[in-house]
Amino acid sequence: MAAWSWRLGLCLGWALLGALLPAQAAPAPWYWWHSRLDNDQRVCAQFMPRQGWERGAGPFDNPHCQPSPLPHAPRR
Repeated sequence: MAAWSWRLGLCLGWALLGALLPAQAAPAPWYWWHSRLDNDQRVCAQFMPRQGWERGAGPFDNPHCQPSPLPHAPRR
């Protein structure tokens, strides 16, 4: 009976540790997508809108597909 109790404790310990660790996932990047059918049409999206689109400029970290502004200097 004692053999399985320490294994159960070890498994519960690992499960608790895994639950407490923060997730390391980052948000998906944004890209400009250009239509192959209509060259004047483009859209900013994280994934290809549908078939017939090709990825253009990017990656960007915002839904406006613009470079991030430079951080401001600290105020004194």
